[in-house]
Amino acid sequence: MTPPKNRRLVSMKFVFSAVTVALVASTVIGVFMITDRNARRALEAEMEMRLVLEARHLALLSTDALLAEYPELTLCPIVREMLQRQSDLSVAVVLDHEGCIKGHPDVRRLGERFPMLDDFTPYRSLARLEDDEVVLANADLIAARVPARHPGGQVVGTVLVAQDRAHISTMLAAGRGQVAMLAAALAIAGVVLAVVVVRRLLAPLDTLRAGLTRIGDGDLDTPIQLRNATELGLLADTIDTMASQLKRSRAETRAKEREIITTQREVIHTLGEVVESRSHETGNHIDRVAEGAALLAEFAGLNSRQCDLLRMAAPMHDVGKIGIPDSVLNKPGKLSDEEYDVMKTHAELGHQILSQSNRPILRAAAIVAYQHHERWDGKGYPRGIAGEDIHIFGRIVAVVDVFDALTSDRCYRPAMPLEKALAILTEGRGTHFDPELLDLFFEHLDRFRDLMEQHSNTAALLERAGAPVPEAPAQTDPKEPQPTA
Repeated sequence: MTPPKNRRLVSMKFVFSAVTVALVASTVIGVFMITDRNARRALEAEMEMRLVLEARHLALLSTDALLAEYPELTLCPIVREMLQRQSDLSVAVVLDHEGCIKGHPDVRRLGERFPMLDDFTPYRSLARLEDDEVVLANADLIAARVPARHPGGQVVGTVLVAQDRAHISTMLAAGRGQVAMLAAALAIAGVVLAVVVVRRLLAPLDTLRAGLTRIGDGDLDTPIQLRNATELGLLADTIDTMASQLKRSRAETRAKEREIITTQREVIHTLGEVVESRSHETGNHIDRVAEGAALLAEFAGLNSRQCDLLRMAAPMHDVGKIGIPDSVLNKPGKLSDEEYDVMKTHAELGHQILSQSNRPILRAAAIVAYQHHERWDGKGYPRGIAGEDIHIFGRIVAVVDVFDALTSDRCYRPAMPLEKALAILTEGRGTHFDPELLDLFFEHLDRFRDLMEQHSNTAALLERAGAPVPEAPAQTDPKEPQPTA
């Protein structure tokens, strides 16, 4: 004999099962009805839009023919071909501006007034219609009427394309049997799953899954609310404890990452200033090159992370000069061929210094140091690579560095007037510099001049800031040494 407590348990299971069956059945029926209604609306909207598009297409094909002396010679074959190609269309006809038939699959109807126009009434359409377009309907058909318009705007005729309403019912009926079978199967499966699985297993597991998903998405503050006297409850508590520990660990990691990045920036900037002071270059040269390179990178379409990386790496472009003797580095005049060969080694020296690290900033700095003296035509150094084989960072720094070198005081010459510096840059388009990057530089020259002024301590550059951009390459002094930056 079943104990009373167990009998109550069986009874509760039965009531729960019955309620579940009723809910699932009503839900399936409701979903079936809503789906059927929505499917009908969707098919009607699709039919209306298709009719409008077909009518527009036929109107486009009919415009020139309606202006011809014998339009029926063109329009009848077009209409006939449309009805043959689109077998579900019931009517396709072209009328002139008086409503007489000019295009019909039956040539015997030519010249008649189209009688069905009197039977149609406007229909509330879901399609987006243009001027003078209308969707019509009668008891049997849904039609789209579209004017045939001359390019000048004159209406020269009308096009009517219609489809049988019964086509929608046919399409719905074809799928109802399958939908009904699927709904019944889903109802049975839903009852079984609801009674046997959901209450016992899926609900706690779903709570755990949602909590783990939140943690995976970065939400470490919201605990998993699972009061369950089984191992699942203990697992939820353990996960909450791990999330708290992970939150603390992530905060510490981010703080260390920020500290590392800040330290890298300070080290790079300090090394750049050491090189700048040793080579007696114009003050703030590394700042101007860094900010100018980041700005040109932004105009070239690089993302914000790449622009910021280049801003941090660019100050190290001449770090290799730390290995160049003072007699060469600060010579007040043109270098001899032997001295120039020594000077050129600074690119490879900088690469050797920086390329030992796997840090993104130092790797980017190594690229800039190695390639900012390469030329677009392959005649640069140290490797003589050309075109897009030169890293975009190297091509960008080449433009900004040469511009700043030309417009700044150096130990071997005073700063050039701005117009002369721009002429030299222009002359190097497609040979020394990437032409697209140089065009972007000239296009936004005002932005670069403002930026250079913000980071300059040279009054002469401010006085020359109003010079215009040259329209064509200017003739340069052949005795003027080419920029070595």
